[in-house]
Amino acid sequence: MEAVERRSGLNIYTIPQTTSFLDGLANAILAGDLPVEGGGAPDRLELTRATVLLPTRRACRVIRDAFLRASKGDAVLLPRIQPIGEVDEEASLLEPSQEAAFAGEAALSIPPAVSDMERHLILTAMVMRWSDVTNEARRVDPNTSDSIFAATPAQASALARELSGLMDMVETESADLSELHDIVPEIFSEHWQLTLEFLKIVTEHWPAYLREGGLTSPMDRRNRLLLAEAARLAANPPAHPVIAAGITGSIPAAAILLKTVAHLPQGAVILPGLDLQLDEESWGKITDGHPEHPQYTMKRLLDTLGAGRDEVRYVARTAPGEALQGRLHLVSETLRPAETTDLWTAVAHKPMIRSRIAETLTSISAIAAPSEQDEAEAVSLIMRHAVETPGKTAALVTPDRILARRVSSRLLKWGLMVDDSAGRPLSKTVPGTFLDHIAGAVNANFAPSELMALLKHPLTLLGMKSGEIRAAARTLELVALRRPRLEEGLAALGPALRRTRDELDSRRIRTRALQRLSERDWTRAADLLVRIEEAFAPWIGLIGSGEKRPLQDYAAAHIAVAETLAQNGEGESDAIWSGEAGETIAIFLTGLLDRATPAPDIAPAHYPDFYRSLVQGVALRAQTPVHPRLFIWGPLEARLQHTDIVILGGLNEGTWPQAVDADPWLNRPMRQELGLPAPEQHIGHSAQDFGQLLGASEVFLTRAAKVGGVPTVASRWLLRMEAFLNGIGLQQDLSTPQETPWLGWARARDNIEARERAEAPAPCPPVATRPRRLSVTEIETWIKNPYAIFARHILRLEPLPELGAEPDAALRGRIIHQALHRFTTRYPLELPNNVAEELLAIADEIMAEFSAHARVAAFWRPRFERFSHWFAATEGARRKGMAKIATEISGALEFDAPGGEFVLIARADRIDLDESGQIIIYDYKTGAFPSDSAVKSLRAPQLPLEAAIAHAGGFEGLNGHLIANLGYISASGGEPAGKQHMVKISSADDIAEFALAGLKSLVALYDDSAVPYRAARRPGFDYRFDDYDHLARTEEWAVLAVAEG
Repeated sequence: MEAVERRSGLNIYTIPQTTSFLDGLANAILAGDLPVEGGGAPDRLELTRATVLLPTRRACRVIRDAFLRASKGDAVLLPRIQPIGEVDEEASLLEPSQEAAFAGEAALSIPPAVSDMERHLILTAMVMRWSDVTNEARRVDPNTSDSIFAATPAQASALARELSGLMDMVETESADLSELHDIVPEIFSEHWQLTLEFLKIVTEHWPAYLREGGLTSPMDRRNRLLLAEAARLAANPPAHPVIAAGITGSIPAAAILLKTVAHLPQGAVILPGLDLQLDEESWGKITDGHPEHPQYTMKRLLDTLGAGRDEVRYVARTAPGEALQGRLHLVSETLRPAETTDLWTAVAHKPMIRSRIAETLTSISAIAAPSEQDEAEAVSLIMRHAVETPGKTAALVTPDRILARRVSSRLLKWGLMVDDSAGRPLSKTVPGTFLDHIAGAVNANFAPSELMALLKHPLTLLGMKSGEIRAAARTLELVALRRPRLEEGLAALGPALRRTRDELDSRRIRTRALQRLSERDWTRAADLLVRIEEAFAPWIGLIGSGEKRPLQDYAAAHIAVAETLAQNGEGESDAIWSGEAGETIAIFLTGLLDRATPAPDIAPAHYPDFYRSLVQGVALRAQTPVHPRLFIWGPLEARLQHTDIVILGGLNEGTWPQAVDADPWLNRPMRQELGLPAPEQHIGHSAQDFGQLLGASEVFLTRAAKVGGVPTVASRWLLRMEAFLNGIGLQQDLSTPQETPWLGWARARDNIEARERAEAPAPCPPVATRPRRLSVTEIETWIKNPYAIFARHILRLEPLPELGAEPDAALRGRIIHQALHRFTTRYPLELPNNVAEELLAIADEIMAEFSAHARVAAFWRPRFERFSHWFAATEGARRKGMAKIATEISGALEFDAPGGEFVLIARADRIDLDESGQIIIYDYKTGAFPSDSAVKSLRAPQLPLEAAIAHAGGFEGLNGHLIANLGYISASGGEPAGKQHMVKISSADDIAEFALAGLKSLVALYDDSAVPYRAARRPGFDYRFDDYDHLARTEEWAVLAVAEG
């Protein structure tokens, strides 16, 4: 590139927001207008000797395409393009092979940077040691003040991440935390003294570790490389061009390098979007007291360079024409310093500027969506519409990752795959969730919900085909995981499976889902359980000792378990490590396995949460855009990028810009003393991003009026723009053009054609399908809610128990019924001398099967023991004058009905036959029993219907007898421990006849195919345990009925 004598001053340029930064830069370099305008186009070899410094690796990749466009598709040899790592996510700067070329021999003398994983693990270990010391101090002296404390390795990991952020911030600004000792005097609160003591981890212990290992921190190494390059260039100014572009100097070391570049004979600095429209008075207001201004960082850089704003020129052929100047004025006025916003009114009296702003508003639209879902829908429609124009590009730029994921999901419905360039959490990828489910299953001691989540994961195969393991997992779920969970751990599943099989064979349970299982299903479930136990054997072996072990041991066991679980029929488990996600997680786990890293020793119970804390900070970024013309970027990723349409999404205060959080370590005076930037400076960086992105050809500004149902406040920049436009009479122009009503389209997309509203479910199945055999308890259900009978007996739907259900009231009731039945069978008439002890011993025999569960041992047995003493005190009186006592006795009653014979069945808890031939029917209750009025009105028809069966001689061994009475025996074990209640009725036989007549009328009514099984809600009934409420949607229909009534 031919050297041209520079004019006086420095070669400092800017490219306005209205021009694609990297395209403008590439065009100027190829045209020979950089580093000095009019220098003549370089030949190919000259171009390769030039150096272009850019802020990020992403910009370095994108500018290659810009050079291709600038060369009109001709082959071109590129200059040396290098990133300087100005933004946080690019802190690692250069590849090792590039460092020597960048900083010369000085790079070889700079210690290597510690890896992120090593730093995190070492800091975690240091925090754990600190916590151990402070915990011991509190144990010895309870009066010791509370301090920063991590109870678990996962909490220590979180503190270590915060410490890393603190160190990065301090080192970026070339500050020194060791000065904290001088700026935190003794008069400060004890809390700050404790904080200072804790921060010795980073002021003393961490530096000592680095010195011992011959290492340095990533930020310190970056700074030293930048300073070494600056020194090299200053000592030996190169004859070839050195162009630093798009770098704002937010890093002090980078600002020093830029100063060196600007003073080189063939050096040039190109700033992104320097505001050349702002008046001098307002420019002077951008001071250290206002770091939130978007131009603050670049003004500070110009001061470092020793240059004034008037010395900065537009790069050749990037100066905005009249049509684009309105956009620059809009950005400048919107973001001008607050002290000079009174100058807005002056714009109203400048017709040319006002008209240019009015013209630029035709390509800027503001969309205030009612909700975040509507915002995502509108954004996706804008991007979908852009695809209709060949060659047009569009990008959503937002810091709101939820909005980004929603838009990506909606675009996928059109077959448009657009990934969020900010990346996805590694833990949310397919292999990431697989490893997380493994850790979760162990952490929950193989709780059914966690184990089933793992077994249903697509990577779990355990040496079987996908269909085979899913079928086996479903069977295991039914027979072991959807049964009362009596014991915890993997070892409890085998006994649970066998217990279910025994109960099914003995007909103690009659669940249709279990009855449908074949012998092959049972075999597969048992085989699956064996495979699971074998797969987790390495991990269970570590857990068994309970001792602390190195992190590497757990990581190795984690990998071994994962590979066994993921083995296909050929014994291969490559699916975990394939693809970008698999490769990334393999690298992550390899870091955990590194024995050279002195990771902390942890207890087995702490590993799962610790693993999750480690993987939390790892993101998976797509290496190449999925769609060539649609993009989703965060503000950092969008820097220096350009598309035809830019959608600035999530423009709510607290989201963009993000709220300024309080520093957990340093207050404002401390930050100022250390030379650290004010917390508001990140708002300035966000404002610069906002202003830069406003330069696109077409811009949409979107926000949600409510997020999560809570009203939001528009971003300060949006409010400023509206206030400015309102002041010059143009506010109404900042709205969505009528020809593209995005919100209307968004709502229309989910609209359905108006239809006549459906009526509440009223199924009317044919009479032939209606049940002809029901129990007395089901008759009560029929009266209470006919839909439940329809669902269970006609649709044949049975509710499944919850996963890992605790032993419930139903199981407790079953135990009590069995105990009383066995006692009566063993002592049919004559009572033993020790009734309470005998009854309790029988209950213990039954409870032995469930005794492993704490609820049974701690609550159920003591309550039953109290009941047994009440029973012993009252049973003699009940048996006096009795000839026979029958328990758990089955009965049936048949009668003709319009639809054919109907059978009523029952299993009475207890029937006592006295010497006169009359009977008393009892029902055992563990809770409250029905009122007499409920029994008489047949809202509680169980005992009256059992009386009807007994009156007809329907119970085994009991021919027709008169009914003396009906009663309830409460076995609650509370206060009182037991209770007997006899229903107050004039004639039990009469109520039996009344109940039978009512039943016959009910059956006859439903033997009409026009009579529906409606979902009913009737007063006087308890619907808390309605298994079919969610199917009938009774609450929804009730709301509609009220609304229409």
